[in-house]
Amino acid sequence: MKTRPGAHARDLAKNLIQDLERFAVRPAKSSEILGARDFAAQLIGDGIVGGADLERVHALTAGSCLFLTHEGEDLTGVLAFVLLSELGLGALHLGAFNALAPQSDHVAGPGSEACAFYGWGVAATTKVSARRVVDAAKSIMGGAVGHLPKYARPTTEAGHRLMRERLGFVDLPGSRDGLVWQAPLKGVLAA
Repeated sequence: MKTRPGAHARDLAKNLIQDLERFAVRPAKSSEILGARDFAAQLIGDGIVGGADLERVHALTAGSCLFLTHEGEDLTGVLAFVLLSELGLGALHLGAFNALAPQSDHVAGPGSEACAFYGWGVAATTKVSARRVVDAAKSIMGGAVGHLPKYARPTTEAGHRLMRERLGFVDLPGSRDGLVWQAPLKGVLAA
């Protein structure tokens, strides 16, 4: 991948979609968002982004924050993340980023620069789909968004294990609310 750090979110979104498709993980259609949110809530709990905010952020990012995988006709996996603007990254470090209802100017939309990657959530009901979404997440974090700092706030014990053991995140120094992070990978340029 050969472009500069802080690449336009539009360019990153294209690369993310292409990379995720290799794992049979595709962007959610507008008509699938609320069902996917309910699916994730059943697995993770209700303390996740609300349907209206998920729809809003998915629209702000031109459909590149919520990704799904299916086995046959059944939804079996969800991967959600947000590319953050410079304001969003600053808010995250100040403890002012609201992951349940991100401010629009904290989200890197198609015409703005992406300054960080925020992992919103991963949920799956089968081993096949769990492997797909985790392998897809690892792929994009090592490729398309490897040049960005990556953050997440796991809310379940399984989420903590996934972030630390499988994805290589560590506690963000100074965080008082469970934020974990992964530094930008050296030698990886923006997609």
